[in-house]
Amino acid sequence: MLIRSAFLIQNGSLLKDIDILIEGNRISEVGRDLRPNDDEVIDARNMLAVPGLVNSHTHLAMTLLRGYADDMELIPWLRDKIWPLEARLRPSDIRAGVRLGCLELIRFGVTCYNDMYYFMDETAAVTREMGIRGVLSGVLFDMRPELLDDVEPFIKKWRDDDLIKPAVGPHAVYTCSEETLLRAREISERYDVKIHIHLSETRDEVDTFVNQRRMTPVEFLESLGFLSERVVAAHCVWLTPRDMRILAERHVNVAHCPISNLKLASGIAPVATLIEQGVNVCLGTDGASSNNNLDIFEEMKVAAVVQKCAAGRPAILPADAVWRMATENAYRAFSLDIGIRPGALADLALINIKRPWFTPETSMLSHLVYSMAGGVCWTICNGRVLMRDGVIEGEEKILEEAQRSYERLISEE
Repeated sequence: MLIRSAFLIQNGSLLKDIDILIEGNRISEVGRDLRPNDDEVIDARNMLAVPGLVNSHTHLAMTLLRGYADDMELIPWLRDKIWPLEARLRPSDIRAGVRLGCLELIRFGVTCYNDMYYFMDETAAVTREMGIRGVLSGVLFDMRPELLDDVEPFIKKWRDDDLIKPAVGPHAVYTCSEETLLRAREISERYDVKIHIHLSETRDEVDTFVNQRRMTPVEFLESLGFLSERVVAAHCVWLTPRDMRILAERHVNVAHCPISNLKLASGIAPVATLIEQGVNVCLGTDGASSNNNLDIFEEMKVAAVVQKCAAGRPAILPADAVWRMATENAYRAFSLDIGIRPGALADLALINIKRPWFTPETSMLSHLVYSMAGGVCWTICNGRVLMRDGVIEGEEKILEEAQRSYERLISEE
């Protein structure tokens, strides 16, 4: 496959007429006037080639619940609306929700997502079918102890897959006992897989934990030897200065989800300070049930402008830093060999930049972060075209399936 005459951002500059040659699932050459290796030639004039984006924290099957329970605080939202409905989920609902979520991710140029939910075998199979990458962990709660028995079989089944990276997903310190957390850590170490956990998301969560344990959730995890570079901690909104030092020292990856945090009134994470201290901060949307979409570009803009306002410093968290959160930082967190360079995995998107929000050609990175309002036309993952000139095969069927599943779920309330 040859992508012909694309724009490319390199070291902040916009290059024109760049060819990208793909062989198998990897990029073999990047340059000008390259010769095609087969009959597939994509005319990318007027298009910007960007490496595949990563959604570093979501619950993809919950795309099925978009708009179901809006305008509520986190704990009542979970307790009164989400958890009762989740108890009625069937494998067919998971398949419908994951297909819908993958469809949306592909439309935003996302080629990998980090997920924690139920029915992970179903999630993995559908993710592979849709053609994108997934770092997938079955959620662990003490209220469902049997879920722990599924972790190792899932890891063994999927650990050699080229698209699926199995992980371990203890939900949070307030839903998992010390024993569960230690077991999750042990499995992660034994199989060398990631740990995905919610951490310090709300003030009430942290205050309650401190009152009970006389330490913060971060300090508690540190006391267990839980924290390491394998950990991807979602949210991290309510952190003390010591918490942030611990996260930096232990090389923990943080998945920042600004829109979900704002919509649930959870707070504003100290992202700029975390980055200053050397923490690897990535970007996630959370689930579409609390966002309410999976638009990683919208997440970039909100991440930037909220930090500027909170700090009273317009120069804080500039566009290039936010772009790295959705790309390079996430590649590092999930050990992904992605980038538009020879030898990298062929995960990329093509964006039509002949649109009003990309004009004039001043700073393309600035446009991607602050003014992007659509235009992803092609999405390629692992060398396979998933969206071709705005068309995704089977989209109408996916939308109909999702609607049927949602209607069944709410009919049983």
